[in-house]
Amino acid sequence: MVTGIRQRLARWRYVYGWRLRHWYLDTPAGARAQAWLFAAGLLVLVVQLVRMAVAAVLPIIRPAPQQAVIWWVVQLIVMLVMAAVSYATRPKPTSPAVQKAESPSTEDGQFAKHHLGTCWVDDSFILAWKPMGTEKIKSKGGKK
Repeated sequence: MVTGIRQRLARWRYVYGWRLRHWYLDTPAGARAQAWLFAAGLLVLVVQLVRMAVAAVLPIIRPAPQQAVIWWVVQLIVMLVMAAVSYATRPKPTSPAVQKAESPSTEDGQFAKHHLGTCWVDDSFILAWKPMGTEKIKSKGGKK
């Protein structure tokens, strides 16, 4: 059911994507839509340029020095609180567990089967086995 819906959505996106592309690039209505979008873009550009010009002419209102110092103190306090929260919620490191496993049992005289191609194998075969443990990191650099 889900696959059918996905296929329908993919087909809908493909078909209507090409129809929209054809309308936008190859029809007179699409050419008018391009002109309107270009005009709207120019309008946004002109409004932004006017806003920049007005902002450049107006004087900058700077806070008093006492307010600036208070602002930096508030920011420093926020930074310290966030560092404490980050430190408290960090994941706790765990020591690696040493793996102690028993070697799997095999039958004498069993040989490795040679399968060609894709096939399902019901019985398992262990060709090699190695216990994978962890080694401790040596604290000294080999100096005596």
